[in-house]
Amino acid sequence: MNNLKLKEIKINIKPDTRNFLISFIITAIITFILTYIPVWQLIIIPGIIGGLFNKTMRRGIYSGVLGVLIVWLFYMIYKMSANNAYTNLDQFAGLIFGGLGYGWVVFILILLLGVLFGALGGAIGSGVMILLRPRFERGSVKMVESKNSTSTRENIKK
Repeated sequence: MNNLKLKEIKINIKPDTRNFLISFIITAIITFILTYIPVWQLIIIPGIIGGLFNKTMRRGIYSGVLGVLIVWLFYMIYKMSANNAYTNLDQFAGLIFGGLGYGWVVFILILLLGVLFGALGGAIGSGVMILLRPRFERGSVKMVESKNSTSTRENIKK
């Protein structure tokens, strides 16, 4: 028997990228769960939760958009293939545009609506964390020393 030595694989990922991937996965999972609830407007909640994990507004928006977009895209493709939902989309588009064959426009509009709600939720979540992060990093109120080595609270009392 030969002794096989397995090399340990080390993946170096920056913390911001790691947080983005985690927030994307969490957003996708919560979006998948909330997709089966009849109130589709709740789709903003996964974006908010996903945005909380990111330090920048851009990554928060991206995590919300990608999480909602991918889940809704697969869900709609599944529904069109299993339940023949494209016929309904095509008929609805026929009522709006006056002819059949425009179901793909409604399909894209539904996806854009999901993208909009995911982006809005991601922006809200990351914006809240940008506002609250300094308070979390400080922990508790610290005494700030001024130039004459007296605390600012003592200067306020005088």
